[in-house]
Amino acid sequence: MRLPSLPTLSPAVRFVLRWAVSLGVFVVVALVLRGRFTTVADAGVPWPTATSIVLTVVLFVVANEILVRAWLALVHLGHGHIDRKLGRWVWSKSQLARYAMAMAQVASRAVVARRHGMTASMGAITTLLEVVWYTCINGLLAAATIPWWLPETGLTWAAWFAVLPGLVIALAVVSPRSFVQLAVLASRLPVLNRIEQLGRAGDVDISRRQTMHLTLLYTGNALVRLAGFLALYVGVGGSLDDILRVTGAFALGHLIGAVAVFAPGGLGPREGVTALALAPVIGGGPVLMLVGATRLFELVAELGYAAFARWRWSLYVEAHPDAADEDDMTVALADPA
Repeated sequence: MRLPSLPTLSPAVRFVLRWAVSLGVFVVVALVLRGRFTTVADAGVPWPTATSIVLTVVLFVVANEILVRAWLALVHLGHGHIDRKLGRWVWSKSQLARYAMAMAQVASRAVVARRHGMTASMGAITTLLEVVWYTCINGLLAAATIPWWLPETGLTWAAWFAVLPGLVIALAVVSPRSFVQLAVLASRLPVLNRIEQLGRAGDVDISRRQTMHLTLLYTGNALVRLAGFLALYVGVGGSLDDILRVTGAFALGHLIGAVAVFAPGGLGPREGVTALALAPVIGGGPVLMLVGATRLFELVAELGYAAFARWRWSLYVEAHPDAADEDDMTVALADPA
């Protein structure tokens, strides 16, 4: 006897459910931390200093520029070319799409890139490479700092897990072809199998020098964002004596946020994990302010960068009317799948 199929949820309902679950995770963490880890101070929840806010926003903007350059380098590997002015606008516009659907930004960029000389398979493979680099670098930072942020659990031996992402990054430098094949293999994971038209790994023309360059770019992005997070951490009263623990909490939060496919932009899981790791150091109130402010000023930086990118691209289009392809970008970004 055949069981009746479950009703398919509409996109609007799925959108609401994702946001509800994401925010629910953060609410649960806030309730867990309420009244706990208050040994740091009882003076209330501190707002970050003005200096820390400005520094954080500037560093997040710089990190966005680094990611644009990395994405354009990946597009080049797929034998496509996008002008940097257009690249900034496409990247910044699609980056905001992740708040509608997990990893929507990378799928959107793959679609847009195909409209500028790349095949369908190239768009998918370069997207997978970006996901693997991002995940491995954050995983390496998180696992390598375990002895400084999980000492009370007796799980310091888990630092050995840093070997895995470290080996993957080393593979990218030593054997670029094998690294690309690993990225295609990763497409079979539930986290990534929504990305369509994977193509063949052999289609990507990549050299050791290019993988070294991209590894440096993605590492630079992680470190610049970490610096922005540290600025806010100090701004709410944290001490850099715990910098390794802070680094681990930051990286682990970003790692969990990346793989939590139900959460738009990793919102909720990222903040929750980071807060749980840092609350014993700075207290429940300050840590909730820290993770909330980090997300807020990250969004401010993205919106500011998008406005700048749009302005620069508009000036270019005014001087070169034939360069405008806004309709193509709108269609691609509206339907990343």
